[in-house]
Amino acid sequence: MKIPPGMGLLFAGSGLYWVLSGPLIGWFSVLNPTQIHISQMGFTLVLITGIACLAIGLWIIPTDFQELYKLFSRNDGWMFTIPIALVAADIYLTLIGLSAGNWELNPFVASAVQVGPWAVVPFVVSYMALSEGLALGMLSIGRWLFGVKEPLGFMPFALTCGAASFGPLSNAALLAFPSEGLGVSFVGTVVGVVALSAGIYAHFRKVELGRLSTSLF
Repeated sequence: MKIPPGMGLLFAGSGLYWVLSGPLIGWFSVLNPTQIHISQMGFTLVLITGIACLAIGLWIIPTDFQELYKLFSRNDGWMFTIPIALVAADIYLTLIGLSAGNWELNPFVASAVQVGPWAVVPFVVSYMALSEGLALGMLSIGRWLFGVKEPLGFMPFALTCGAASFGPLSNAALLAFPSEGLGVSFVGTVVGVVALSAGIYAHFRKVELGRLSTSLF
């Protein structure tokens, strides 16, 4: 049975996230004991789930690395690093926002920062693996739906990158226009998401149509 590209990174990233979530939930429970509470059995189940996902992910992840090697070997291979770049930008802007006193919607991000580097580093690795794995998976789905040589096959990848950009774009908007309100920031973020998705798809459409026209002569 052929394993679709992206599954290894998704399993490994989610496994690392679940392994990390146990201590972070505990830390957040200490900070907010009236809102968050989890039993020892809950901690154990979270840890077991994380270890199982991590083991499966590391076992099948060579398939993802082979696919990434082929993608990065393209002339426009840098385009496939966009999910990782968006993760790095999101984490960086989140840290700036937290240092400026902004409120983070994800309690795990805030608690990871308060715990220290031992929690932040694996969280970033997990986030990157999940983002790149999802992008690879959407690329496989696009090829399966529309064909390998059809430009529409890149549409799911472009939409995934656009969705992933919501975090860094919203953080950037809030940092750049803190007094404008959430409404203005949300509208600007949505416009940025749509523009990025359209730009990525337009790039791949141009490249693939150029390859197709070249192969006909």
